[in-house]
Amino acid sequence: MTLIATLIGVFIAISLTNSGLRKKEKEDTLKLLNTSKLIVINTRTYSVELSNRIRALEQDTINSDSTRISNVKKNNPIPFPHLLETVITNEILSKNISEYSHNEIYTELINLKKLADYKTAALYEQSLSDLIYLLDLEIQFQKGELEIEEIGKKMKLKHNEF
Repeated sequence: MTLIATLIGVFIAISLTNSGLRKKEKEDTLKLLNTSKLIVINTRTYSVELSNRIRALEQDTINSDSTRISNVKKNNPIPFPHLLETVITNEILSKNISEYSHNEIYTELINLKKLADYKTAALYEQSLSDLIYLLDLEIQFQKGELEIEEIGKKMKLKHNEF
């Protein structure tokens, strides 16, 4: 009888420990997702401001010439969210986010590398917006506010709007 009570006690202690670890992992996943979203928002904001500045220079034919605009572009390339790559590879995040979001984030990062140019700035900014939306959906999923199937459906609707 004592042996059974001891085993039950050990089992309960292990269950409580595992439950606490899962809760901590979920909290850490949400923190990393929110950090990822902030990185993308800041990248998009900077990118939009930079594109607007270049457009203003291009329209100012009196004070700007092609050499000045080329120098500004050369010295201020479209920003890429390098830190996002680091955050996404975090073991906790990789292990806990949905497979759909994980694949889409990496796909978007590949697209962003291709689009990080002034010639494709509008598409680049749209891709960043899509990534922000995806991260929002994943955060909702992690909080239990959204079903896994809804992430893909909502992303398809967003792509169809564009």
